[in-house]
Amino acid sequence: MGQGHVFFQDIPQRQQAAPENATYLHNTLILEMCNNWPWVRWMMDRHKHDELKKVDPMEKDWLKFIKDNNIDVEKFGKNGDLFVETYYIKTT
Repeated sequence: MGQGHVFFQDIPQRQQAAPENATYLHNTLILEMCNNWPWVRWMMDRHKHDELKKVDPMEKDWLKFIKDNNIDVEKFGKNGDLFVETYYIKTT
């Protein structure tokens, strides 16, 4: 009964994913961000004005992606679809 947590023990974090899953995880992140585009814009506005105090793990991934790729979310305005077109990795 105390071993219930073992089932989830070996699930990798995004950064630890096997190379063959990297594109899938990248695209999932892009689609998550697009689906929550108004919130992403709000979060980045708060960050820009040093008003962002706390983020959840998903928002942390978004913030890391935006910062690592030097993305200006305002460039995309309200158009999350344009963000997807720019950053989604197409596979064959």
